[in-house]
Amino acid sequence: MAALTLHSPLSTLHLAAQSAATISTVAENGVRGSSGDGGPAAEAQINRPYGVAVDGAGNLYIAGFLGDRIRRVDAATGNISTFAGTGSGGFSGDGSAAASAQLNEPADLALDGAGNLYIADSFNNRIRKVDTDGVITTAAGGGSALGDGGAATAARLNLPYGVAADGAGNLYIADTSNERIRKVDTDGVITTVAGNGTQGFSGDGGPATAAQISGPFGVAADGAGNLYIADRGNNRIRKVDTAGVITTVAGTGMDGFSGDGGAATAARLNEPWGIAADGAGNLYIADYSNRRIRKVDAPGVITTVAGGGSSPAEGGAATAAQLGFPTDVTADGAGNLYIADSFNERVRKVTFLPPAPAGPEQPPAVLSQSFALSFPPAQGGDPAAQTITLYAEGGAADFEAIAGARWIEAAPRSGTLAAGEQTTITVTVNPAGLSEGTYRGRLYIRSGGRVTATVRIVLEVPPPAGPAVSESGGVVNAARMSAYGGRGLFGPRLLPLAPGAAVVVQGVNFAPDEETAEAEGYPLPTMLAGTRVLIDGMEAPLFAVGARRIEAQLPWGLGGEALAAGGPALVEAVVESGGARSWPRRFWAAPSAPGVFTVSGSGQGQAAVLFAGATALAAPLGFREGSRPARAGDVLEIYATGLGAVEPPLADGRNSCAPDGVCLADGSNVVLRHTAERPRVWIGAYELAPGNIRFSGLAPSLAGMNLVIVEVPPNLTPSAAAELRLAVGGRVSQSGATIAVE
Repeated sequence: MAALTLHSPLSTLHLAAQSAATISTVAENGVRGSSGDGGPAAEAQINRPYGVAVDGAGNLYIAGFLGDRIRRVDAATGNISTFAGTGSGGFSGDGSAAASAQLNEPADLALDGAGNLYIADSFNNRIRKVDTDGVITTAAGGGSALGDGGAATAARLNLPYGVAADGAGNLYIADTSNERIRKVDTDGVITTVAGNGTQGFSGDGGPATAAQISGPFGVAADGAGNLYIADRGNNRIRKVDTAGVITTVAGTGMDGFSGDGGAATAARLNEPWGIAADGAGNLYIADYSNRRIRKVDAPGVITTVAGGGSSPAEGGAATAAQLGFPTDVTADGAGNLYIADSFNERVRKVTFLPPAPAGPEQPPAVLSQSFALSFPPAQGGDPAAQTITLYAEGGAADFEAIAGARWIEAAPRSGTLAAGEQTTITVTVNPAGLSEGTYRGRLYIRSGGRVTATVRIVLEVPPPAGPAVSESGGVVNAARMSAYGGRGLFGPRLLPLAPGAAVVVQGVNFAPDEETAEAEGYPLPTMLAGTRVLIDGMEAPLFAVGARRIEAQLPWGLGGEALAAGGPALVEAVVESGGARSWPRRFWAAPSAPGVFTVSGSGQGQAAVLFAGATALAAPLGFREGSRPARAGDVLEIYATGLGAVEPPLADGRNSCAPDGVCLADGSNVVLRHTAERPRVWIGAYELAPGNIRFSGLAPSLAGMNLVIVEVPPNLTPSAAAELRLAVGGRVSQSGATIAVE
């Protein structure tokens, strides 16, 4: 074991007393579903808790995003019941009992001073209100125009993901896809109070209505009338003061994790989702992709108050707990926190213990040493744990150890030393969720309100022993071969994937050797070489499995009711191989997500476009044997994927050939399956007329692949590399796929 001495000859270590916090589960049993009404909340199933709120009596309200219900946990009994929603996604019930109404993926909750509950009914594009008599109505949304200056119920909302109420009875809405924060005053009139409707980042120091925000997911109001925005796409928390001026109060704009113990504006956040303000001037942030709850105190210092650990930690320290992408946080009147621990299928409670009595004030230490630890240690010993030693001189001293990276832990995290006393701090690392490579972080020793010593830490993460899906670009459209596109609502970089599409899963240790196992026919198997892919628990049909690459078809049932209602939906991919299971990787699913296949397989360059009935490409002369540019009147076959649902529907892993999946040469047993929506098609800058698009559906002999047949119009601009694009449901295929025309 390596031991380092952090020793100050000048003064005694000192840190003001800090409150400890413990964490526990108050609702959900960790299993996705909808059950448990009438019984203990901790034994119930809620189905992705996204939003939480607590009323003045301590009753807890939970928005089950995928369960399409609002559940209530009684403060006196701890029992759970359905407060609003039937559990069947849709829109109905205004003017009647809330429990008999339909909701559609409720994402957030807020309570006003009179006890009314407001629901961000996201996929109904409405804010619903449940009054104290249990009657539900629409408070905002449902209109066809933006509606500023008019009745909120006549305004158009677009995926409202956050809602908050202030002490004066005003309502604030994170109108996510409209890139605005809306306000509904006590007269029911709606206005925009932040965001100019254009996605981006700008405007700090000026009027909030002229600023750009990016996919705001959360909103909160404090007692002084300030408004806070979880500007998720910009990785910032923005503040709109009572004069309407917007500033950044947390986050640098760069995604990642850093900054605990320092100014919140110098810290990194990673897709902040829900936010809450308490009565003491503290702001709490559900730092979604950092899997933490962060706190910004009144002076503007940021810390982690829950999450960052690797264990369930029930009853233990909140900062040692593992959170699964928390989406919301709220505080009750006693200062306890409630967390929507969405991917762990739980609601957690953080209870703060009173601080220990402060000892006599001591001068702060002025330690400037910097030390280094490496994991695993070169001299042997525990590869995940090493120790450092602290001494106190000149009087009693408090200390705190602060991890500067999510994979670093220190125990004890704080303590008090008598004069001349020493203590050992054990430093551990947890590489869970980290891919192979070298990681650098720091452990800080704080005293006197400032960092007085630094331990530099280097972690070497070896290749995983079991299957691992790449953390970046783990599941991609097989035609596009890229996980990223322009900035969008759900994670500004990730592209969605569509049901039934062909995809490539990238990672390591998928198969025991470098040989690739391929499916031998249809229907496609769901296991090859002892490997299978689970998409939200559904087995995906497999084309091929290699050590680092799996070719698969996404299940047609991907995204369930969320996609059936227009989507999108957040889903998980897991690879199982050799008895081991990969860490889940998440991606967004949408009803359509087109990609055009290219000859190179990279998604770039010459597109896989053939002349009808031939094997020649519409490509420059000499590109391949028989290739030539397309001319007016030619009929082309475009091969693509991700064009969405087909009619009649088809089972997973099957092609359009009946009955045994084998296509006859004359095509007599092919069932033509048309896409539910015919795509728009561009060749260069020219959009083809609908009459030039002869067919759009499944390629008859192939699962997961679409075929679009078009007739080339006259008067195209000749080009050896005219860009070919398809669009379905407002989503466009990748740029860079080309054909030759003359």
